[in-house]
Amino acid sequence: MASYGIASSGSQHSSPDAPKSFIEKIKSTKGPVVGTVLTMPSVIIAQLAGQADCDFVMIDMEHAPLPMEVVTQMVHAYVQVSRGTRFPIVRIPSHGVEWVKWALDSGAAGIIIPMVNNAREMKAILERAVYPPAGQRSFGPLYAPFGHPDGPHGGMGGYFERAKRGDIAILPIIESREGLDNVEEILGLEGVAGCFIGPADLRLSLGLTAGVDGPEPEFLNALKRICEVGKKLGKVVGCMGLGEGHAGKRTAEGMDFLMSAFDYGAVVSGLANDLAAARKGVQSGLAKL
Repeated sequence: MASYGIASSGSQHSSPDAPKSFIEKIKSTKGPVVGTVLTMPSVIIAQLAGQADCDFVMIDMEHAPLPMEVVTQMVHAYVQVSRGTRFPIVRIPSHGVEWVKWALDSGAAGIIIPMVNNAREMKAILERAVYPPAGQRSFGPLYAPFGHPDGPHGGMGGYFERAKRGDIAILPIIESREGLDNVEEILGLEGVAGCFIGPADLRLSLGLTAGVDGPEPEFLNALKRICEVGKKLGKVVGCMGLGEGHAGKRTAEGMDFLMSAFDYGAVVSGLANDLAAARKGVQSGLAKL
């Protein structure tokens, strides 16, 4: 499997004291880190995202049918272009061992796992995600070294040491009433780095309309409870944070990382803005004829 990357003169270079993991980046930053959701199966999109001013990307395999080979290449491309200063996270489509294994073996800085409802489910995920003796993850991270700023030089042994230290973030999604009820037990498990809140599914589970925000007390109290548990246990908590107002609200509530942009939205809005400016120029030129 090839690993692609285009160096950019605008790319940053990782300094020796720069954060070497997603969780370290969060904990060394005042306020939440902000990231972009990637849904297009495109190495070029990952390379462009690596030049953008975001702290991480979440490559979304849950709601976008991305093939694992392309996801692996996107992980490598993002790390190479950003010179290891930013972190690629993969949201896998289910709890299945194949998704956990493939996503981790890509060298991703972490995985996000959907619809984790209780400690029993989380323990099963950890078994698949953590090397022995703490878990039963099979060893064979052939491509993982390319997902680190040191590149392949550390080899599989270097990746193994990073994984054993807990540098790879394991982040369940809390997005159901059951998950909310069990959030302390889920986040209390050793090996769980934190969680992501799936606001739309959480709202639906609470009997509310779908969406990423809302004023209902049930929803706001749910966000508050999850953040409080995260702070109590020293675990990070993330959520959607689209736009200035939404990002501001989630920051004030105590979130540690935010998904603040989507690749397809950026492409559409960027094209629309450029074309609108060109049409305005055309009209200005016509008026001078």
